[in-house]
Amino acid sequence: MRDGEGLPGEFLLLTTVLIWLLFAVIYIGNRKSKINQWCLICGLFYSVGALKEYLYYTLFPWIAERAPALLDNGRALAVYSVLTAVPYYFATPALFIMALYFSRMELRCPSVFPWISILSFVPGILLGIRYPFPETRYYQLNDKTYYGIVILYNLVFAAAATVLFVTALHRENNPKIKRQKLAIASLVLLPGWFTILTTMPVQFFGVTGAEKAWQGNLLIIVVLILVWFYMVLNDGFMGSRLKHETYKWDQEERLMSRTVDMVRHMLKNQISKIEWCARNIESRTEDGDMAEYAGIIRRSARRMTEFLSGIRENGMETACRPEAVEALELFRGTLSDFEKRYPEVSFEVQCESGKKILCDRELVREVLVNLFQNSIEAMGEKGRLTVRYTEGRGRLSCIRILDTGCGLPGQNREQIFLPYYTTKESENHWGMGLYYCQKVLEAHGGSIRAKDRPEGGAAFLLFFPRKRKKKERNRQHGTEENPGADRGR
Repeated sequence: MRDGEGLPGEFLLLTTVLIWLLFAVIYIGNRKSKINQWCLICGLFYSVGALKEYLYYTLFPWIAERAPALLDNGRALAVYSVLTAVPYYFATPALFIMALYFSRMELRCPSVFPWISILSFVPGILLGIRYPFPETRYYQLNDKTYYGIVILYNLVFAAAATVLFVTALHRENNPKIKRQKLAIASLVLLPGWFTILTTMPVQFFGVTGAEKAWQGNLLIIVVLILVWFYMVLNDGFMGSRLKHETYKWDQEERLMSRTVDMVRHMLKNQISKIEWCARNIESRTEDGDMAEYAGIIRRSARRMTEFLSGIRENGMETACRPEAVEALELFRGTLSDFEKRYPEVSFEVQCESGKKILCDRELVREVLVNLFQNSIEAMGEKGRLTVRYTEGRGRLSCIRILDTGCGLPGQNREQIFLPYYTTKESENHWGMGLYYCQKVLEAHGGSIRAKDRPEGGAAFLLFFPRKRKKKERNRQHGTEENPGADRGR
């Protein structure tokens, strides 16, 4: 079967395994991230090139020699042809879809994004029908028209993906995040373009002696693994971080947990006093304003109690329990406390009655409180704050919070969602509000964006999935793994 020269089979197998390990570790770093998921898919497609060479030139001859009835040259060639077609037809479309997520196209064009993702694979399927998968090797060697089509097809997708990656990098102003994104782009673009530039033109133009130049990807993969180790040992990379930390391993105390417990216990005692005073004021006064103020105090104390209960149950993790929430009621209920406190701010809610949003009511209420407070402070406690809810045609719904304030900070605006970052000089601002908002939206499977409004002020956009994932639905109904486990107890 062996008709080509190149790296020994063991090196090809090593290349395949290294690709699998690298992209599998990246996927494990953040399994919920679409970028990580499609990075893994790209890596699997890339690995097929080396895998098919190892199978056809090393493993299959060994099997054919010992069990000729099980595997003859025709069957081996058919498998080789199918494995050749897979990266030819589907590697660059996968790269293109990863680039779409990299540039946040699912948020920019939520209605058309699913169609773009699906249609990206249609040309590859049509090529597989026109040039059947088991005959790819024949067309490779005998049909230059076929090779021209495949080259053009891959160049178009690779060029489109590259443009998306470069554009997203150009928009990024945070140097630290930009380094991360540059490493991600290099991770998939370098082996992809190396394969295209060394494989297809060589075979299309018949350059002899360079048929296996694409196997130089082994060196690129080794370099990328070293880059990955460097990134995870320093700032972390795509959800993974390796950090050495010295601690007293024989000390059973968990100082962080004890500190949280102590603070929670102290606040719980003080909150109970606040609630008791508010109830007494509310029940004994005939002054409507005083009763309303007492109601605000009582509601705030209740929210603090619920927040502390969440810390007790879930630690510092954000536990999200989405349900269908009446959007108009949520907005008006959250704004009610602000309307009394800031009489010079005009509040407006643009939401149709009966509209529901899939969210964790209390978590999103805290997000809204954070964003409302930020907007009011940016307006100097004067101006207009608008809350607008829309249901897109795609998979996302959106809450828009619009103000007439000073807008976003001119420099480093991409850092506003980082923890402890704040442009306010007051000691009461720790820079955790927007970071908390981002974590809550991520827990929902959504995202948050901020931008300046052309007419002045800032706009915060909160995107929520319109449907609950099947896994979440099963978990809520107690049917995720063993539906009958609790029956009869």
